[in-house]
Amino acid sequence: MHRSPENKADAGTRVPRVAAGLALAAAIALGACASRPGPGVRELSARAEPSPAVAAALAGDRSAGEHAVDVRDFDWTDDARGRTVPVRLYLPRGAKRVPLVVFSHGLGGSRYGYSHLGRYWAAHGIAALHLQHAGSDRGVWTAQGLAVITSLIAAATPENAIARVRDVSFALDRVLADERLAGAIDPARIGVAGHSFGANTALLAAGARFRENGEVLRFADPRIRAAVIMSAPSLPADQDPFFTYSSIAVPTLHLTGTQDVTAIPGLGTSPQERRIPFDSMAAAPRYLGVYDGGRHSMFSDWSSDATALAIKASARAITLAFWREVFDGDGGAARVLAQPGRAFPDVAGTLASWESAR
Repeated sequence: MHRSPENKADAGTRVPRVAAGLALAAAIALGACASRPGPGVRELSARAEPSPAVAAALAGDRSAGEHAVDVRDFDWTDDARGRTVPVRLYLPRGAKRVPLVVFSHGLGGSRYGYSHLGRYWAAHGIAALHLQHAGSDRGVWTAQGLAVITSLIAAATPENAIARVRDVSFALDRVLADERLAGAIDPARIGVAGHSFGANTALLAAGARFRENGEVLRFADPRIRAAVIMSAPSLPADQDPFFTYSSIAVPTLHLTGTQDVTAIPGLGTSPQERRIPFDSMAAAPRYLGVYDGGRHSMFSDWSSDATALAIKASARAITLAFWREVFDGDGGAARVLAQPGRAFPDVAGTLASWESAR
């Protein structure tokens, strides 16, 4: 684990209260409400000219990608923590020195989830390492009836929040040291992504900081060059979001929906709150896409209504453009992300609003 407390305290020995707040805000969608775009919303009608390679790759499900995909499962153990970290790796077949994205699932998920993203990225030359976080994974669903809510809340602990971000750094250590993968991964092009509770993990790994008992704590991994944040959870009321998120210095892409709600008795995150990390950062480029009618489950594999399917196709295209921009310096991808709806009308149809800061 790469951690950098900003004073003499050892961040690894503490369970910050802000991590508990972030953790408890992450849950399943139990309701819906509308969100209003913030200031500076861009109209989705400008023309952008992507490079030919980007245009082909961003053609949604009409493009299968240039690579066959190998899927490999590993069951790693972090001996220092006595913790198992199962992973699934989506790897472009035969590719060398490709970028890598570490993906963190939402509360109750597993390494098998969000496969549509992992396979799509790998088909277009970006490896994806999907982690499974013990203690907040699919084991929470062993409860029945109303006990499921209790099980979810019990899994959203500060201990699990910290264990998850440590899983990210441990997994990076392992995959980069694995002789079977030697030469496949470019250690200079690493990103992190996550949904809901996994978005919390991604924010912490990318450099979010917080105050606890007069100390400033961080759990950033310096190898991470960019982050995709899907359905970000809310902060506790006593934390300043500008302080928390302004320490993130890497490019970010934020995705949410007009009905992206989590509702737990006494807890919850509204669609309006999910834009707070984007609004509180200074690093550029950063982007915020709000999907029209998008619910909290929209990015998962199992959500399969027409709206969710359209959103997933859009999210695949937009996230790929983001990775192409930050990993490869692709100017065509950057122009697409400035105003994606003009280059790809199908994408525009799914978005209620799009904002960018460069």
